[in-house]
Amino acid sequence: MKKLNKSIKGKLGMVLGVAAGVAVALVPELAFAQAGTSIGDVAMNASKSINGVQVMIQGACYMAGVALAGGSMFKFKAHKDNPQQTPLSTPIVMLAVAAGLLYLPSLMTTAGQSLWGGSQNSTRVSYDYSSYAS
Repeated sequence: MKKLNKSIKGKLGMVLGVAAGVAVALVPELAFAQAGTSIGDVAMNASKSINGVQVMIQGACYMAGVALAGGSMFKFKAHKDNPQQTPLSTPIVMLAVAAGLLYLPSLMTTAGQSLWGGSQNSTRVSYDYSSYAS
């Protein structure tokens, strides 16, 4: 692994320092604790942030799964055109990984219910048809 020379390290440190200073100047809540904030409040804020991370991971899994499924179709075509160059295992593995990535978000919800019990909040939209009854 190459080591960064001193001038690059100095410039990188300066850029990171300026970025941190700008972030603190624009969003002072990042640097200063609010009066009356307890450890429980901090834990609640952290748990709210984790829900956003879960939604981001789910979206990334769906996008990667769809991309791998499409890529496996191209690899199947490449295998059909030239079987010596593209082995059949490549598109099959890509398709299996795509299926796993597409299944992972529902697995995360089920695993959350199994590990921590109770019903977990879902980000899926659900409709209540009873409110449309006359």
